[in-house]
Amino acid sequence: MKKIFKRVVILIILGALLIALPIEIIGLIRNQNAFEKEAKDKIEYATKSAGTDLDVVINSMSSLVNMMQSIVQVTFSHENYIDDYDTFLRLKHQAGDILKQSLSNTEHLSGLYVTFSPQLHSSMEEVWYAYKDGRVVPIDARMYAPSWLVEGNPRVNYYFDAIKNGDYWGAPDYESSLDEYMLTHTKSVYDSDGNLIGIVGSDMLMSEVDDILKAIKLYSDSQIILFDAKLNFCASSDNVKNPAKFYAPLVSQIASLGADQEPVWYTSSDGKKHIAAYTTLNNGWILATTQTVATVMTPATETRTTLMITMFVTVSIIVVIAILLIKRFYGPVVKSAQQNEILLINQSRQAKLGEMIGNISHQCKQPLNNINIDISNMKDDYDAGELTWERFKEYETKMRENVSIMSSTITDFADFLKPDRRKERFFIKDSVEKALSIMREKLVINEINIMNEVDPELTIINYRNEFIQCIFNILENARDGAILSEIKPRIIKIDSDQRDTAQWKIISLRIFNSGGAIPKESSDKIFLPYYSTKEKDGGSGIGLYLAKQIIESHFGGEIGFRNEKAGVTFIITMKERKQ
Repeated sequence: MKKIFKRVVILIILGALLIALPIEIIGLIRNQNAFEKEAKDKIEYATKSAGTDLDVVINSMSSLVNMMQSIVQVTFSHENYIDDYDTFLRLKHQAGDILKQSLSNTEHLSGLYVTFSPQLHSSMEEVWYAYKDGRVVPIDARMYAPSWLVEGNPRVNYYFDAIKNGDYWGAPDYESSLDEYMLTHTKSVYDSDGNLIGIVGSDMLMSEVDDILKAIKLYSDSQIILFDAKLNFCASSDNVKNPAKFYAPLVSQIASLGADQEPVWYTSSDGKKHIAAYTTLNNGWILATTQTVATVMTPATETRTTLMITMFVTVSIIVVIAILLIKRFYGPVVKSAQQNEILLINQSRQAKLGEMIGNISHQCKQPLNNINIDISNMKDDYDAGELTWERFKEYETKMRENVSIMSSTITDFADFLKPDRRKERFFIKDSVEKALSIMREKLVINEINIMNEVDPELTIINYRNEFIQCIFNILENARDGAILSEIKPRIIKIDSDQRDTAQWKIISLRIFNSGGAIPKESSDKIFLPYYSTKEKDGGSGIGLYLAKQIIESHFGGEIGFRNEKAGVTFIITMKERKQ
C-alpha cells in the first residue's frame, strides 16, 4: 500500500511539472511581448501627451507674435514714418506700450520685441521688453551689441531668416543683456504699402523649457529631448555632456524613419539599449522621449521571477492537495468552499470599485462637454476675427473651472470614505453659483432663466466640494427637465431659509424648475441608483442617488421633492450643531 501511495504521489508531481512547464514557457513569451507592447504604448502616449503640452506653449508664442505682427503693421501703415523721424518715434512708442502690456499678461514668455529695419533712420532702432528680477523692463540691446544686424553673423539669424523665410524659430540663443539662453520666434512685418518695417519676436527662457521637459519624466532615468526642425539639439531634461554625440544614434533613427513613426529601439553611445518615441510639434520641431530598456522591462523581469515562484508553489500545492485527497477525502471540499467564499467577497469589492469608477465617469462627462463647447466657440470666434484677449481669458477661466471641478470630483470620490477630510465654513449662495457656472453655456443656449435667491449671508460648516457636487447633480436634472418640457418660459429658481432650535441650525434649500411634474410611477424610484427617466438621452441614474447619499451621510440632512402646479421643487434640508 505504501508503494502504491508513493507512486501516485510521484506521478502527480511529474504530471504537474509536465503541465506547468509548457504553460510557464508560453507565459514567459507572452509576458515579454505584452510588456514590450505596453512599454511602447506607454512611452508613445506620454510623448504625444507631452508634445501636446509643449505645443500649448509654442502656440502661445506663435499667436502672440502673429498678434504683434498685425498690430505693428496696422500701427505703421498710412503714416509717413519713413521720412518723418518724429512720426516714427511716436509710432515706435505706441508699439512699445502694447508690447509691454502684452508681456505683462503672458505666461511662460520672457520677452517681446520689435527690431526695425536697418534702413530706417539711425539703423539701430528696436523696442524690447523683458522680464528681469520679476518685473517687465525695457532693454536697450545697443548697449550690448558690438555690431548691429550684420548679415552673415549667425547671432542675428533671428532677423535675416525671418526676413528671408517669413518666420524663424531658434534655440538655444545666448542673450548677453539678460545672461540667459533663449528660445526665439520671429516674423517679418511689412506696412500696407509693402515697405519692410522689420521683425517682431518673442523669447522664452531655455531654463523654463528645461523645467517643462523635466516635469514629464516617465521613469527616474528617462530623458526628454527637444530637437529643432533640422534635428539639432535644443534642450533636454538631463544635463548630458556633448548631447550632439550622445543623441546621435537617436537622431539617426528619427532621420531615417521620418516624422511621427512608431517607437524605436536603439543602442545609445554609452552602449545601453533604449526605447524612444517622438512627435512633431506645431513649429516643426521634434520632441523625443527615450528610456533604457533595462528600466522599462524591470516589471517583465520581476514577473518572470514571480511566475517561476508561482510554478513552484503551484506544484507544491498540487502535491499537498494530492496527499490530502488520498489521506482525507473530505478536507479539500471544505477548503474549496472557503476559497469560493473569498472569491465572492473579492468579486463584490470589485463590483463596488466599478460602481465608483462609473460615478467618476458620470460626473466628468458634463465638464468635458463644456470644455469641448468652449473650444469650438473659441475657434469660431478666432475664425471670425472676434477672439479678443478678454474673450480668450473668459474661455480660459471657464475651462479651468471645468478642469478644477473634474479634479475636485476625482478627489472627492477618492476621499469619500475617509474620515479625515477637512470641513470648512462656506457661503451656500457662492457654492450654488459655482455649480451654475459649470453649466452656464447650456443654460444660455436653452434660454433657461436662473433666479438664485439664496440668502448671501447663509453659511454652513461642512464639505464644500461635496455640497457643490450635490447641487450640481440636482441642477443638472432641473436643467434637463426644463429643456425637455414645452413649458415657456424655462425657469430654475433657487431660494433658501433658516430656522433655529436650541441645538441646531436647520437650513432648507429649494430648487424649482418649470419642467413639469415627476410622474407617480417614478416618485418612489427617483433617488434609487441607476434609475433614470432619461435613459434614451444618456441618463445613468447616478446623479440624484449620489446627491442623496451626500446630504444624508455627511450633512445629516434629507432630500426630497414635491410636485408644483408649474413644475417640481427639490428640497434639501441640512443641519449644523450650534456652538
